[in-house]
Amino acid sequence: MKNRTLLRLRKSIFAKFTLSFITVGLIPLLVLSYISLNTFSNYMEKYVINNFEQMLLFAGKNVDDMYMKYNNISKLMYSYGVGGMYGQLGEAIAAQNLEVDTNSVKIVDNFLLTALYTDIHLQSVFFVYPNGNFQSLNKEKKPLDFDYDYPNKEWGNALLLNRNQLTYFPTHPESYYLGSNTQVLTFGRNLIDVLGAKGLEGRIVGTFFMDVGMEAFDEIFNQMMLNPKDVIYVLDQNNTVLYSNNKANIGLTYTPTESSDYLYRQQDNVNVSWKIVGELYKEEMFQKIQQIIGTITIVIGLCMVSLIMVAVWFSKRFSKPIRSITIEMAKVESGNFDTQVTVQSVDELGLLSRGFNKMVVRLQDYINEVYVAQIKQKQAELNALKSQIRPHYLYNTLEVIRMSAVANDDNEVGDMILSLSHQLKYVLDYGQETVTLQEEKTNIEQYFRLMELRYGEHKLAMDFRYEGDVLGCVLPKLSIQPIVENAVYHGIMPKSGKGTIRVIAEKLSDHLLSVTVDDDGIGMTEETLQQVRQKLESSYSVESGSSSIGLKNVHDRIVTLYGSDYGIEITSSKDIGTSVRMVIPLGQEVITYAERHTSR
Repeated sequence: MKNRTLLRLRKSIFAKFTLSFITVGLIPLLVLSYISLNTFSNYMEKYVINNFEQMLLFAGKNVDDMYMKYNNISKLMYSYGVGGMYGQLGEAIAAQNLEVDTNSVKIVDNFLLTALYTDIHLQSVFFVYPNGNFQSLNKEKKPLDFDYDYPNKEWGNALLLNRNQLTYFPTHPESYYLGSNTQVLTFGRNLIDVLGAKGLEGRIVGTFFMDVGMEAFDEIFNQMMLNPKDVIYVLDQNNTVLYSNNKANIGLTYTPTESSDYLYRQQDNVNVSWKIVGELYKEEMFQKIQQIIGTITIVIGLCMVSLIMVAVWFSKRFSKPIRSITIEMAKVESGNFDTQVTVQSVDELGLLSRGFNKMVVRLQDYINEVYVAQIKQKQAELNALKSQIRPHYLYNTLEVIRMSAVANDDNEVGDMILSLSHQLKYVLDYGQETVTLQEEKTNIEQYFRLMELRYGEHKLAMDFRYEGDVLGCVLPKLSIQPIVENAVYHGIMPKSGKGTIRVIAEKLSDHLLSVTVDDDGIGMTEETLQQVRQKLESSYSVESGSSSIGLKNVHDRIVTLYGSDYGIEITSSKDIGTSVRMVIPLGQEVITYAERHTSR
């Protein structure tokens, strides 16, 4: 049962059309969706990565600018007081006076105050003299831990090695302030006595230190759109973490996270030997992309479902009228013609339904017509069988009369009866619509024999002319004899003296047969000729007794059998004669009325 249902479904136009519709629509949609999603996903990944790299590049530039800003602040020592600061300090050191005068202290204090408030991110500033004493200021007025040895020896050694440049010290807590563990990055620069020596080769008269809070880096990196698990590092040449958005890593040595879940990017700085490293967490980075892809996938899924629903609906709407026609056609096959398909639309299916309904009606009419025609044909055959009895009796009777005339030595009467008998047999022979020209010629000769016996050879003459094998051509039975008879009675008989009738048969070039009957009788006037032609072309039958009844019957038979392009043509001249020409297709078979309706 299941296999039968599957087989019926496979043969169903609904299933075929639905499958075709889904195949044509769904497969391209799936392929296009797959290609589009892959292309979009790759593009978005490249876009996100490129955007992250651009942010790193921008952050690196800002870090460079920050470094240059603090470098410029440190150089203010050389311009502040127009030589007063490093000039007086230089004189004191040259005099080996470890105590700096009050004026110099005041100058240093003013400088420190100016430098401290030059930048919002500066937490504290120090100026350390060569003897180890220092002056300091901080914005939060934190108390100094005087037990702390400031600056430590490492810083001092670093500044001696880099005596003319800005030196930085990795991020560290402010341990030199009591109770403070704030992380700061310290910059230091030596103050050189440029007046006491040539260039920057003079004595170091002091060292300027600046503590920069991590807010300076926060301001830069907060502009980057980072996800919670993304980590940014600012590293020095020793891979010491100067800054990170993960505060626990500040001050430690950087070690890359060994995980494939992170994407690593690095940006080197131009003005300082720092580098910025970004660890981008892939899952978070591509999360928005996945959300967008998920949304697009849902839309594509809805499109697929809609496509399937439309395919099923359209296929059902398309196949339902066809199934209705199929059901009604099965009824017609079983012989039930009393059926009609309900027309539900005005499209091609509606036209098909209306065409089927018309076909059923016409088929029923044709069947009824052929059925009636067959009944009539059977009746005609029965009548023909009955009628054959009478001619048979008539032939026997004529034969008895002819034999009696021959017995009495009246051979002329016997010949007349024999010719009449042949004519009657030719005329009354049922079931034969067409004959050869030879058979029609023989009948005409029998008829003319009777006319010669009746009127004598001095009154009538017959001349039959034909070409080659034209006698084998087919033409309607009794189509020439009525024309010859018309020529005898209406052309030759009214004439004084002997008349001749000529029958000419020939093949025309365009596959036509032409039979012309000429006589040299009394002819017709132009007026009479026009009347005869009008009677031939008229649609009503000629009245009995009319002189044109034979011609009209022949013309109508030819038109009925071969079409309106064929028939007879008449030309005549008064006292000269008349010519009647019949043109029919050469060798065309004639189909009877019953045969035509049966074939349909």
